[in-house]
Amino acid sequence: MSTRPVPLSLVVWLVVCATLFVLAPSPPAVGPRPGDAATFARKVEDVFAQTTRWYEKLGDRTIPWDQARGHLAIVIDDIGHELHLHQKLQGLRAPLTFSVLPNATYASGAQLRLTEDRRRPRTVMLHLPCEPLDAAHMTTKPQERAQEFLLVSDTPEQLRAKLIRALDRVPLAVGVNNHMGSRLTADPEVMAALMPVLQQRGLFFLDSITTGTTQAAAAAQAQGVATLKRHIFLDHEPTVSAIREQLERAATRSLREPTIAIAHPSPEVVEVLREALPELHTRGIGIFSLREFAARQSQWRPPANR
Repeated sequence: MSTRPVPLSLVVWLVVCATLFVLAPSPPAVGPRPGDAATFARKVEDVFAQTTRWYEKLGDRTIPWDQARGHLAIVIDDIGHELHLHQKLQGLRAPLTFSVLPNATYASGAQLRLTEDRRRPRTVMLHLPCEPLDAAHMTTKPQERAQEFLLVSDTPEQLRAKLIRALDRVPLAVGVNNHMGSRLTADPEVMAALMPVLQQRGLFFLDSITTGTTQAAAAAQAQGVATLKRHIFLDHEPTVSAIREQLERAATRSLREPTIAIAHPSPEVVEVLREALPELHTRGIGIFSLREFAARQSQWRPPANR
């Protein structure tokens, strides 16, 4: 098979192109033009102005801890069964804390929504299903996924395995509080078996106090876990008037000492908080995340990347 010679004209053309490329002078460096600095300064000012307008219109209403007359944390439990009410609560202009049920239908979606806007960070917790005195309360509603409850009859190994599975489903959690648990949290040995997992992972524990004989907080403290206690349930009676009255109790208490209140997603809770939170801010009562409560109380530091 013969090879055709390369035409001389093509060789000459390639040599000329290469020579021009090598000998061609580099383009002159472009320095700053008159007015560039002023243009840049105007753009920076515009960004700051837009940011300021956003925070004034949509940002959280916050008060520095040292300037607040009252210190109140509001934890919303049972997150993950639905997203509509959750989204309304997340949209309120206050750093509420959200505790996610690990097996809930929308547990993953709720966590994604809670981290969607870094300008308005929200603290995420694991709402750990724990055995109540009345086993009938563990029955799942038809529209909800079954939860894996920790039981008094479980071995320590089973308890820890269930806790770890729950934490794996809520990877953004910086703390844990009990869902139900009037029977489980009253057992000191059971609670002592769980706390090493929280201690190793650097998580805090909020005792929801669903029973007057709870041993949960004592077990957490004994093993060096940053520990908090619930003071008031806002919606034990789920009417607007009762929720409003409980919130006022919590606000009044917060003027004496930092106070933690728990509520659940409902239209009534959304209505009361939407109306009351701006008023509390005007009164100098700051709403703080439970993450900050834990840090202020015990010098706790959240796990990395959460």
